[in-house]
Amino acid sequence: MSRKSVKTTRKNRNEVPMSAAMQAAMFKIANVGAGMATQEDATQMAVRKAIAETVEEWITFLTKNAREAVDNFYYEVCMLATAGNRRRIAKHSPMPEGVFERVEDDLCEQNEEAQREVEQHQNVDDDAKELIAQ
Repeated sequence: MSRKSVKTTRKNRNEVPMSAAMQAAMFKIANVGAGMATQEDATQMAVRKAIAETVEEWITFLTKNAREAVDNFYYEVCMLATAGNRRRIAKHSPMPEGVFERVEDDLCEQNEEAQREVEQHQNVDDDAKELIAQ
């Protein structure tokens, strides 16, 4: 009798036996990968900390020498930030007064402008449909 070959499928992959040496090798690979990921995470955390500290020093310098640049910095950062991050940034002690309100006003204006454009496009589409229907 000929023996039927076992086809590896998703269903029976777990049924394929793995030797102790293969298991040990797989664990070793997983541990090395986890270690590399942890190392990369630590490196990126150190990078973010270095940037934050440097930005803090830069803001302090600008506050003394170029107040308008500080206003512009916070304005631009807040314009790009999510609503939650914007509220957090607003609590940053060196943030100049009035910048948060200016950002909120500008974002509301942008939102209203976008709404007007959407309505305008919808009106044009409705007019085009009417013309086609006639």
